[in-house]
Amino acid sequence: MKNIVNNFASSALQEEVPETDSKKQGVNKYKVSIIGLLVIISILVALIIYDKSSPSTQYFCPDDWIGFQKNCYYFSKQEGDWNSSRHNCSTQHADLTVIDSREEMDFLRQQRCVFDLWIGLEMTENQTGTWVNGGIFNKWFDVKGNEKCAYLSDDGVATARCYAERKWICRKKKKSTT
Repeated sequence: MKNIVNNFASSALQEEVPETDSKKQGVNKYKVSIIGLLVIISILVALIIYDKSSPSTQYFCPDDWIGFQKNCYYFSKQEGDWNSSRHNCSTQHADLTVIDSREEMDFLRQQRCVFDLWIGLEMTENQTGTWVNGGIFNKWFDVKGNEKCAYLSDDGVATARCYAERKWICRKKKKSTT
């Protein structure tokens, strides 16, 4: 069997194109390989350039604000009553913070340091409340106290008289650029 294969290979080689033609074919295969490689490289370069030049949306927060998820937060350095704190937020196109999730609550408590901070929750006598964005407080966390204005403290959220002086937290959506 081995002899048959060797004889077949020998006869096939003898019937091949003359040597000069096989050299030309080798050169042509080499040229095709190089051209193919250049085409692939050109396509990759074009894709990289297109990706860098195509606008991608980026989100950012102003200086002195801290980004978390889709929002920016400002932790005041000065103190004010609840209404003036809210006014200060509005001058920065923001409002006192609303707390929408456990993750957001954890983030705010980590950033809070040792200060009690006004948040955007107003309570009524029967422990129902309204957020500054118009949302109804659904009691997913406890609020201690029987006053109207809410603040974030060491122990969670509590209420105090609105004229008390505290620092505050403003919140606004991250800005986008394209």
